[in-house]
Amino acid sequence: MIKSIAELVERAQRQNAQAFADLVRIYQRVSLSVAYGVLGDTTTANDVSQEAFIRAWQRLGDLRKPEHFGTWLCGIVRNLAVDRLRRRRRTASLDSVDLAHGERWTHDPVDDVCRRESRERVAGAMATLDEPARTALTLRYYDQLPSKQIGRRLGISADAVDMRLIRARKRLRAALPEFADA
Repeated sequence: MIKSIAELVERAQRQNAQAFADLVRIYQRVSLSVAYGVLGDTTTANDVSQEAFIRAWQRLGDLRKPEHFGTWLCGIVRNLAVDRLRRRRRTASLDSVDLAHGERWTHDPVDDVCRRESRERVAGAMATLDEPARTALTLRYYDQLPSKQIGRRLGISADAVDMRLIRARKRLRAALPEFADA
């Protein structure tokens, strides 16, 4: 697969829009996961992911090792997400972050309140984790990636990913005991 990714990148570097569209299709979920891991907000993560692909297209000529496109893109996403988070912290408190911003439930109002409270508790617990832990958790449970692939995408070892996941799950269990057995 690395060779085919490298070939797509090389074609995209020659301004082949279809090759870049293929790269977007391949890396869209990973990009969203990394952004969400930093931001904890799906709407903002979508915005950051789109912005990262635009920036990647504009700076594709700077990439010297096409086979490292995924890691390079994740770095762009992470940097943009951290910048967005800093701006958001300056303008509003993190207490107002809604994990499922924009979602509307059409069920029983009591269920809606319970779900919203659960999402807020999970979002609050996720917000206590550091960015690398949130990103690793998101890539594991949203994208269902194994540690080795997460490590390649983040530029760390699979063992480092596993340690981040163990520590993050432990902190989440402590912060959310009502979900520990779920």
